[in-house]
Amino acid sequence: MLIVSLFVHVQYCVTRYQTRKGLATLTSQQMMDIGMTKERQKMEMSQASLKGFLNDLMAKVKKRGRML
Repeated sequence: MLIVSLFVHVQYCVTRYQTRKGLATLTSQQMMDIGMTKERQKMEMSQASLKGFLNDLMAKVKKRGRML
């Protein structure tokens, strides 16, 4: 069960990474439609790196460790 949970979380992190990468292609009108500011876009795009991906991945592990 732990392996399945880890796999699901990795898939979630990959999806977040891909979504953050996709933010770079949005127009200002599309940004207004989803309610995202330019500053928030820049912040999310800065996390679209290997470091950001690993931070997302480790956040779940750290959170899980506190629950035990």
